[in-house]
Amino acid sequence: MAHLPHDINGGATCDPTRNMKKVIKILLVALMCMATRCPDKENENCHTAIRFTNNSEKNLRVVDKFTHRFFTDPLDIRKGFAESANSVQFIIKSSEQNNERATRSFSCYEKIFIDEYFSDTVYVYVFDAAVVDTTPWEIVAKDYLVLKRYDLSLEDLQRLDWQVTYPPTEAMKDVKQYPPYESE
Repeated sequence: MAHLPHDINGGATCDPTRNMKKVIKILLVALMCMATRCPDKENENCHTAIRFTNNSEKNLRVVDKFTHRFFTDPLDIRKGFAESANSVQFIIKSSEQNNERATRSFSCYEKIFIDEYFSDTVYVYVFDAAVVDTTPWEIVAKDYLVLKRYDLSLEDLQRLDWQVTYPPTEAMKDVKQYPPYESE
């Protein structure tokens, strides 16, 4: 029979608090290591942002969302990002070109597209910044106060050279979008 170590009084030592503290320290070190991972470098095979151009008279807020493969209802914004009020923090000003802040990713979009956990579509939601800034997020989500939603595949983004525009340009007419594309 194995012998347990004894404390100075002769009793067996088994301090669950001390063991838990060790586990917590190990977990914290592991989390710090994961959190300090360097972001992927942008190159022709790795895009960490979708460039966004605002050709409207409005300031916009844009958010991109991948969904889990089992989530199949992108029309239901409440499932998509009822918790995402903080995701629409960047303003894309009227007539601003090539903004990447709103869709910046830590990882290459190409990696996310092939990840078995995520869908093969990135949903880019475009909001009127004035509406988002003056309306509680619960109402924005419940009433679906979205100016445009683009459902973009990897092929769409490659064809568009990772450039999305609002309102959509003729080059975007074949992209799945809501409301549907209308030429002006």
